[in-house]
Amino acid sequence: MCQLNKYMKNQNGLTLIELLATIVILAIVSTFIFSILVKTLETNQNIQQETMLRDEADLIISKFIKTLYTTNQSHIVRNISNQYIEVTNDLSKCKKNDDGKWIITSECEKTLEPIGFKTENSTTYIHFKKEKYKVQNSNIKISENSKITGNPIVESIYTINLKLQIIKKRSGNDQTKTMEFKNQIEPIVSSK
Repeated sequence: MCQLNKYMKNQNGLTLIELLATIVILAIVSTFIFSILVKTLETNQNIQQETMLRDEADLIISKFIKTLYTTNQSHIVRNISNQYIEVTNDLSKCKKNDDGKWIITSECEKTLEPIGFKTENSTTYIHFKKEKYKVQNSNIKISENSKITGNPIVESIYTINLKLQIIKKRSGNDQTKTMEFKNQIEPIVSSK
């Protein structure tokens, strides 16, 4: 007679509400996963940049240690505005007065070699006596605020305050991240 009252015993399809609920749940979960993925990539990029800065700083500080540690304290003549120190390679041409201060003559001036930071044409280089060091990575630069402090007349410990900057390029904008590295180095102290 009337077949409208019969129920389907095998319901294999999805209702509209079930389909919408599935799509909404999938959208929420995928948004959550996408935000975690983006944050992970940003964190990974930051870690990579910090690692590059630390590697460069390790190289620079090891050169400072090698240069300063093997320099005799009695050869260090003066500190120029906390940017670099000057070392003589010939003590016979550089003399001290009765107060223990260096007398800088033209003869002495020719024997002086810098150890530290010098800025030329808005680029900061590091001088290790005869070697002029420039950072090899084009995204990293030495900050002009880097300095070496210590008075060769009063003390024999020098503090290197190295500031490195890395330029992050993000969607057309350049962002600069600066890291500071501070070390103390003591050259060989003569027994005189």
